[in-house]
Amino acid sequence: MTSPKRRYRAGLLGFGCALFTYLLVRLGIAQITSLLLGIGWYFGLIAAMYAGHQLIRACAYWKCVAASERSSYWEIVRIRLSGEAIQFLTSTGPFLAEPSKVWLLQKQGLNIKHAVAATVLEYLIYILTSAALAIAGLTYLLTNFELSRPASVAAEVLICIMGTFLLAALCAIIFRIYLIGAIIKGASWLPWIGKHVRFKENDVRDTEDLLFVVLRDRPLRFLLIVAIEFAAQALLVLELFVLLKTTGKPFSILYPFLIEAATKFIGLAFFFIPGQVGASEGTYAFIFKTVGLPASAGFALAVARRLRSLLVAGAGLALAPVWRDAPPNRGPD
Repeated sequence: MTSPKRRYRAGLLGFGCALFTYLLVRLGIAQITSLLLGIGWYFGLIAAMYAGHQLIRACAYWKCVAASERSSYWEIVRIRLSGEAIQFLTSTGPFLAEPSKVWLLQKQGLNIKHAVAATVLEYLIYILTSAALAIAGLTYLLTNFELSRPASVAAEVLICIMGTFLLAALCAIIFRIYLIGAIIKGASWLPWIGKHVRFKENDVRDTEDLLFVVLRDRPLRFLLIVAIEFAAQALLVLELFVLLKTTGKPFSILYPFLIEAATKFIGLAFFFIPGQVGASEGTYAFIFKTVGLPASAGFALAVARRLRSLLVAGAGLALAPVWRDAPPNRGPD
């Protein structure tokens, strides 16, 4: 008998597929097919760029792990790609992908606190750079394009949320505020979340202390990781530039940056829909129309990005590490 949870996920996937089909028919199957075929051999290039994006993020992850332990870069690459596969192929997004990386680092032999700290640190710095990118792009859209009232409100809300997040993170770093522990403690009082939150306060504090080792005590390492994450972001913008070139439509040099900024948090916003099917294509179509490009081109490019993500996710499954005979835990308890 199918569990309610599976029926719920199947329903969300069905909704996403229905939205995908509706947009495909509404925007023109022939036109979208033509745009996809027009990518041609450039698909290999964008797949390589996305793989490069993952390799760069793996470098940042490696630097976070190396803050407490020495580890092989290629082992970290395999862990990163495994997490990417989980995030793309499930309906849990980063909420399962990031813990899976922690588990794989543990299997490699890393102490649990160091594994959690390294994974949280890399994801946190990536989100910080994504938030900065989103704020800059959305602010430019608001001041230079005529957006509909709902779109303007949505952009303003996102800017406020991302701005608050950046400010809170910076204050926590500068003044050594144990913000993560406070959030977890607050969440434990919520009726539907509290029963699933099972963390020891001392363990959370110890993990945050490990975060502060990089965030405050080693500013050069922190700035290096930030620079690496921005390099990974730049590769996504470059990928969009190549994709836009394949459409044959004229566009401003700023458009790849604006589109990447405006679509940066699709995965988090629609994590509950497996693969963000339909939601991703609809968002891209809307943003393309907003900047004066054909909505069908946005749909087609979202599909192209989905296909290259599927390709990399497949590589992640093929390279998924199974750490047999793992060495004893490293690092202090």
